[in-house]
Amino acid sequence: MDANGQQRRVAATGALLRQLLGSRPAYVRAWRVHGDRQRGEINQRAVAKVIALHLWEEGVRPDTEITLPLKLKNLVNRALTGQRLTASTLEQFIDAFAMPEEDQRELWRTYLGAEGIAQTVSVPRGMARRQWHRTVSLFERYYVDGERNLALRRTVQCIEAKEDGVDSYLFNHESSVTEINVVHGGRIGRHYEYAGGLIADDIVLEHVLSAGERAGLEYTSRYESGNGVTEVRRPARGRTANVTLAVHFAPPVFPTYVWFSVWADHILGQPVEDRKVRLQPSGTASICLPYMEQTVIGFRWRWPET
Repeated sequence: MDANGQQRRVAATGALLRQLLGSRPAYVRAWRVHGDRQRGEINQRAVAKVIALHLWEEGVRPDTEITLPLKLKNLVNRALTGQRLTASTLEQFIDAFAMPEEDQRELWRTYLGAEGIAQTVSVPRGMARRQWHRTVSLFERYYVDGERNLALRRTVQCIEAKEDGVDSYLFNHESSVTEINVVHGGRIGRHYEYAGGLIADDIVLEHVLSAGERAGLEYTSRYESGNGVTEVRRPARGRTANVTLAVHFAPPVFPTYVWFSVWADHILGQPVEDRKVRLQPSGTASICLPYMEQTVIGFRWRWPET
């Protein structure tokens, strides 16, 4: 990563945050409840209190109610002055001030230097439990065998705890999965079936994470034989950054067409967006995104007629 380029994007994002928090009436009202402007500037202590209240509502419990706002004041100062701003901190600003999609997109586009895919799921399905992590990076490859069946899914990702006490990662998967093997980072735990057809298994981490701490995971999923699958979907509720998604087709026959697709649901419905992608001579199609959030992405393909 270009460190100088990233620092310029952090500075630009900090300036954009200052502009939004100081000019949007809804944001100004939110922080002025906790303190007026200071010499015409944004009251950073008041902004920190807004974020602290949001974190308390999300279940973060510091030793005292005074500790968290004081700790966050320095974080807010570094963010608004463009000195230091992590993706997790930007998420906290966005969530605490309930920023609409237009402002979210502008902030993430400034921070990442590119635009991802977000907010295509208008009616989210229920959750087995609340999400207490964010995914920092995700690489996922699906393998389709020579009999035209989906055979294997390999996932490598890095997660970051949003709070203290994160001890597991909830892995949502298709009903046709017959075996999950955790190669690195944990072991399989509790099984869930919920929200009208969603299926998931906990990956219990090797050690409990504190807020901001990261863990790497690698795991594979195998599918029932003869499934004849012609699409794969990968959902994301919270923001998932640095996404690479690929599908590999084994010879002798390759699909006639492959599309990168976006859906509004984990399971149901037709794509809301399709992009035809090139199949490489090796039999692989891939897509790279700076981020995805509250969306479902994946691939569809069509076999040649026989």
